[in-house]
Amino acid sequence: MKVNRYDQFINEEFFKSIFNSSKKKNKTAKFSRVDSCVVNILNFLSENDIYNWSQFLKMSQFDRDAIDRLIDTEVNSMVELKEVRFKLKLELSDRGQLMEYKEELELAEEYEKCAQIVKKLSQK
Repeated sequence: MKVNRYDQFINEEFFKSIFNSSKKKNKTAKFSRVDSCVVNILNFLSENDIYNWSQFLKMSQFDRDAIDRLIDTEVNSMVELKEVRFKLKLELSDRGQLMEYKEELELAEEYEKCAQIVKKLSQK
């Protein structure tokens, strides 16, 4: 029998299923504890109609306690807690608040965090 086309030679769908399944596994990368905590908090906030830093600061005590419990279950050290706070403020702040926060971090010589803020500002 003569092979006239490539798809007669190899079952291409078979190989697509093999290679696509491995790509799907790579896309579902695990978050670090800090990142998963931030995602959980942001989901909780969006469910409670809190979308910016000002609303976050004006939350009720009950909402604050719920966030504290989320943080307590996922964060193991003060370093991780500070990172969660930074990422939350980075996600929830508007442009003006980010500029002020960047100035505070420059005074504290936290240049890596300043770079993350500048990157976030360039995306807005």
